[in-house]
Amino acid sequence: MIDMQKIDKLLTLMRSKNWAAAHAMLDENEVADPGEQTVAHWRAVLLREEGRYEEVLQYLAENLDRFNCKTSVFHKRAVIFHKMGNDSAALKEIQKAPFDAEIENDWALVMDAKFFYLYLMVEAGLPILSKKWAEIPDDYISLMPTGDRVSKEQLTEIAKRHYET
Repeated sequence: MIDMQKIDKLLTLMRSKNWAAAHAMLDENEVADPGEQTVAHWRAVLLREEGRYEEVLQYLAENLDRFNCKTSVFHKRAVIFHKMGNDSAALKEIQKAPFDAEIENDWALVMDAKFFYLYLMVEAGLPILSKKWAEIPDDYISLMPTGDRVSKEQLTEIAKRHYET
């Protein structure tokens, strides 16, 4: 199990870009507890932080079963495609997410994925059904891949600008 102390150490290694030590730490945890799901999450985060996008895409695809929330995996993959500049692939990827099947157990993860899905649709200039907008609470704020916080209200304004031009 990766406890908070280990997570702090891992984050310190990542901030210092000591990738080899960070991978070694995860390797040790994986050997100690092969089925531990948090290792898969942190391995994906580590690969993403290193900028090893193709590898993280492959890793997530190969390890989908190690994540309780599959929607979060499709969201992570969509974010990577977005970072790579391939919003078409990002949209295709996030459309695979089982939003409705997981909303009850993983509300926050699913809501972040739904919000990012709407964001991708807005950026692509695609029409969004009012039903999809209604699924997002009015006071919802999401942390975007850029690190910016974007509210539903802000996304609505961005959509209006995109659709007016």
